[in-house]
Parts: sequence; C-alpha cells; structure tokens
Amino acid sequence: MDILSAFLLLLSASFASVRNVLTKGFSGFSFKSREFFGIQAAIFGAGSLALLIVNLVSFDGFSIYTLLLALAYGAVLLCAQWCYTIALARGKTAICATLYSFGFLIPTLSGAIFWDEKITVCGYLGILTIIPVLIISGMGKKSNDKKNSSLAYLPPVIIALICSGGLGVIQKIQQKSSYAMQTKTFVFLAFTFCFVVSLLFFLILKRGENKIVPRNLISCSIIGVFFASCNILNTYLAGRLDSAIFFPLLNIGSILLSLILGFIIYRERLTKKDLIVLLLSVVAIILVNF
Repeated sequence: MDILSAFLLLLSASFASVRNVLTKGFSGFSFKSREFFGIQAAIFGAGSLALLIVNLVSFDGFSIYTLLLALAYGAVLLCAQWCYTIALARGKTAICATLYSFGFLIPTLSGAIFWDEKITVCGYLGILTIIPVLIISGMGKKSNDKKNSSLAYLPPVIIALICSGGLGVIQKIQQKSSYAMQTKTFVFLAFTFCFVVSLLFFLILKRGENKIVPRNLISCSIIGVFFASCNILNTYLAGRLDSAIFFPLLNIGSILLSLILGFIIYRERLTKKDLIVLLLSVVAIILVNF
C-alpha cells in the first residue's frame, strides 16, 4: 500500500468514527417521529451541499449509468444510515460500530468471486471467527422493556451491516466501470436522493416528543460533511485497493477510534463480554487482512 492510500484510509476511518459518536447523540428521536427523519434530512442535506461545492469546483461529468447506480447506492445508504442510527440509540457505540463493520465481509467475498481478488487461508479463518462474535453479541439478559433490552440493538445493526456490505459492492462496481472518474457526481446524486426521501418522510409524519434544536443541526452539519467525505474516499479507495485489504483495515480503524471516542464523550464502560467481542473482532479483521 502506498503512502497516499494509507493516509486516505486513516482519514476515512477517523471521519467514520466521529460520525459514529455524534450520531449516537440523536438517540432521543423515535424512528416513528418526523424529527428522526428531519435529523436524517439535515445530515444528507449538509452532505449534499458539501458535495455540490466539490462538484462545482471539480466536475467530472455525468451519465445515465452513474445516475442509476447512484440511485441504487442511495437507497442502500439510506437503509444503512436509518438502521444504524436506531442501533446506536439502543446499544453501546463500540459494539454497534464493531458489528456494523462486519459488512466488510460482503465486498471482501464479492472481490474474490467477481474480480479474482485472492483470500488467504488466514482470511477464511478470520471470516469463521466472526461467527462466535455474533453469537456472543446476541447473549444477554432479557428485559421487559424492548427499547432497553440488551438485544434491542441487534436486529437494526444486522440490517445496517448487510446494507453496509452492499455499499462496498456498489462502490467496487462504480470504480470498475468506464465511468469511474465520475465518483464525486456519483456520491452527490446518492446523497441528494437520500436527502429528498428523508425530507418527504419529515413532511408527512407527525411530530414526536423531542424537538430539533440548533445544537442538533450543528451536529448534523458536521456528520453530513464527514459522512460525505467518507463516501468519496471509500469509493475511490475501493477501486485503488483490493477488497480484502481495504475494507478490513478501514473497519478495524473505525472500531478502535469509535471505542476511544465513545468512552471519552459518553463514558461508556465496557463489560467483559464487550471486551471479548472487540478482541475477537480485531483478531478476525487482522486474519482477513493476511
């Protein structure tokens, strides 16, 4: 891996970690309320605005292929973001970030199947290591309160990780196409789609108990810009590096940084089970990288 790729990889992991931690701050907004979608619209709106400025400064062209692929990417991105936000509201930042990161398996395996990228024996061992991680993550005491149940975060985070993996595959498809140079346009169109859909839900649904305050909008702006930057960097790196190298390294970096930030900002203390999950996750990702 060259120095530029390593730097961009570290930058993307840092941006993803900040996004993880700040997104948890919206745990008070119910998925059934218009405020939840107002927050999402603000995030994607800020990201779209940042991407529009980037495209105005350096426009790489437009094609129907890029538009259609961007709409597919936007739909999967929207599902991943919504479900991940719900999961963060119910679980610890580090654990949710860890499970969410397992979406890397999908593009990693697809790279071997469709683009002849090799996976070593250690890589397959790393994939198998993920099975006990998922099992241990699902173990916990039952609670009568569904929202506060130790398992409440699991269904949305699993959906989010599947969507996250789908994003990696679409990024690879975009970079392997003859329209790879239209990366900025591709991500801008996807974010704009997400913004419009989120805004429509915001306008349709009824108000919830919590109101959106100026502080929320500031966080949304930061998340949106960082989220947009991550998507551009990740799409670019998906074409520059093999899936078995890029996706595992990206995710182990975001896991560790999310763990540190989660502790500093939210004082989230990890249990022995949490530490086992994190340790096995790091081992799994390191094995997949060899």
